[in-house]
Amino acid sequence: MKKLLMQEIIDCLPEEKTHFHYFRDRYSTLLLPWLVEDGALLSDVKKSPYASLLNKQPAKQVISQFGDGRFNSNAFTQAWAEPHECFLLTLGKWGGGFRTYCQTSRHGHNLVLQLNMSNQYLSLFNHCVHENAKDWFESYSHPILRERDNGFYRQTLGWARIDIDLTTGEALIEEIQSDWIRYARSCKRYFEMLQKKHGPDRYEGVIHYCGTIIKQLSPVWDEAILSSALWFLREEVGIHTIWYHTYDSGTKLKKIDYSKPPKSVYSTLPKRFCFARTDEHPEFLLKERAYKKHVKKHKETAWFVHRLI
Repeated sequence: MKKLLMQEIIDCLPEEKTHFHYFRDRYSTLLLPWLVEDGALLSDVKKSPYASLLNKQPAKQVISQFGDGRFNSNAFTQAWAEPHECFLLTLGKWGGGFRTYCQTSRHGHNLVLQLNMSNQYLSLFNHCVHENAKDWFESYSHPILRERDNGFYRQTLGWARIDIDLTTGEALIEEIQSDWIRYARSCKRYFEMLQKKHGPDRYEGVIHYCGTIIKQLSPVWDEAILSSALWFLREEVGIHTIWYHTYDSGTKLKKIDYSKPPKSVYSTLPKRFCFARTDEHPEFLLKERAYKKHVKKHKETAWFVHRLI
């Protein structure tokens, strides 16, 4: 996307004020009103491609209130479950350099939607981990939230890189990723190994912190990031056609030969979210000479897509 459009969108999101509450499987209660017409027969929804969403516990609780057997989208606004996480959404920038180096599908920039952890986890980090150990959990070459001039700071659990084209009314979720979860797992293994050598109490703090992050956030990080990206694109930007890479086509298009992403993020995850797999192509990419050349070489190119109502 063009740099000017990216900056205009960033300027529209209130800084440090956009909270995103998430509980396990909340994506089902977000997606169903965006995919199912209000008043539809539940018996028909159960036969649709979105039937799996009805079986998630938060959605089941809402649907149990439907006495007439018809879908009521307004009821989903009250969906809630405990425990839940209170994340903070912020926006960042990515790209502008070589397309393959930046791993973007076309030349230009990506908007970055950052999913940041609450102060609860920052306090735990400061209590359990050495204050100079942030680089154990972050990569500063990645699009995480940096400390701002006013001193504001949050730890970024993960992010979604997004390309937007307002002319065609489309968006592409280029990537979702979490350094924090991956590095917490590595740190836990490393310090548990040191603990066996040097005594049981020496590294207890950092091991406890990593264990807490893994237990509480690893089960939801990917669905929370994808949910927040879909919510942001539909509710804040007004985009209803949202594309997502398949694993094989995405790695080939962005020429990712090494350090490939987890396969489940581009296979299992979009299927859980009921994305439709298609051999259609994003309209805005078909305007790109490099993409047309890619499709000509890789005729099996496939995508996931949501067309939200």
